[in-house]
Amino acid sequence: MTLTGWDLVLWVHLLAMATFVGGQIFLAVAVVPVYRADGGESAWLRPIARRFGWASLVAIGVALVTGVAMASRFRLWVEPALHVKLTLVAVALVLVAVHLRAERNPLLHVLILLDSLGIVLAATML
Repeated sequence: MTLTGWDLVLWVHLLAMATFVGGQIFLAVAVVPVYRADGGESAWLRPIARRFGWASLVAIGVALVTGVAMASRFRLWVEPALHVKLTLVAVALVLVAVHLRAERNPLLHVLILLDSLGIVLAATML
């Protein structure tokens, strides 16, 4: 098996998306239920969420850079699935920006997670 530089770019892109989406799933399935069981008064959630937020921003940036590079290299800009994926990425960026301004909105968390899963689904069609 021969790996190319583009295989590495794809791997980094997938790792960035796994960090973003996987972190959201972990927060939704493990962290938030424990927080709620504690009565929503625990001081530990905010530092965890803030650290994940920074990791998410880095992951989104890496995914954007590697995604643009791959779309250009493999001439994917005309693919309808890429257009769907990019639309969902734009929606995710707007939702994340709104989330940074409006704290403690569970609906935003759900929308970001669903949108992120839509991005993954659209990516599988490429």
